[in-house]
Amino acid sequence: MLRSELDPIDRISSLNILNLTPADMLLNRHTTITMAATCVLLLVAAGVTYAGEWLLGDLSLTDDAGKRTYGQYISVFLTSRAIPAPRHESLKPLEQHQRLQRINRMHMKFFKTFSRHRARPGYLIAHTESSDTGNFAFFNIPPGDYFIVVTFPAAIDGYKVAWQQPVTVRPGRVRYISLNHENLAVPTDRR
Repeated sequence: MLRSELDPIDRISSLNILNLTPADMLLNRHTTITMAATCVLLLVAAGVTYAGEWLLGDLSLTDDAGKRTYGQYISVFLTSRAIPAPRHESLKPLEQHQRLQRINRMHMKFFKTFSRHRARPGYLIAHTESSDTGNFAFFNIPPGDYFIVVTFPAAIDGYKVAWQQPVTVRPGRVRYISLNHENLAVPTDRR
């Protein structure tokens, strides 16, 4: 029997999607998105109700030479609202040691603010950890507006990183978000 002749549930089984663990899904984000989308389409075609929304993403920094390094084993939080991020004036005119001190203070301020909010009811929605390839996933997230937060002691290749990225989860949708140098909440520099 050709794969196209299988009914939708058999097609899902033949793709081995139902047997994937979240860790398996994180190995290759493009394959994961394709497989997740295929799974949802096949379930809908079969008349099966889709059980929830997925939020997938990755963490990385790109150096001046264009080399991309992924954030391994970093705590990633899904929160219900934004917290104040430290404002930063231009850091360029500062000497290197002054720049590092200011960046360290900003990271600590963001971390302390996050720690205070984390204990408040309704703020923290979910928590996960990135894989060794820098991918992360939240499954069965109710539709709504959220923020993905990464804070101290997170570091990628010796650089402190902090993100607070807004994201909207829509019903029946797989959402992918990339956390990188373009959307950092706090500037970064090597420790």
